[in-house]
Amino acid sequence: MRIDGALPLPENLQTPQAANSGSPAALSSSASVESGQDQAQLSRDSGTVQQLKTMLSQVPEVRQDRVDALRQAIGNGSYQVSDQQLGDAIGSALKIFG
Repeated sequence: MRIDGALPLPENLQTPQAANSGSPAALSSSASVESGQDQAQLSRDSGTVQQLKTMLSQVPEVRQDRVDALRQAIGNGSYQVSDQQLGDAIGSALKIFG
């Protein structure tokens, strides 16, 4: 997919406040679109997002304690899967890979 930020929006899609305000923010926004420069605005929650990304990077991809518990349950025959659980898992796999 290609995103081309240099394409100007039709004037009828701009809000009246942005089109008529003449504020520096509105002017710089339209100027950067016309000059073909990309522009990004970060929300005040960007710090929270960064904290969550850091926390997530510290979580292991494989939860070894769960893997070990499941291996033990399968090994001793105590692991039980209902028909509903099996059907749901097959349906989910078909949606992903089908």
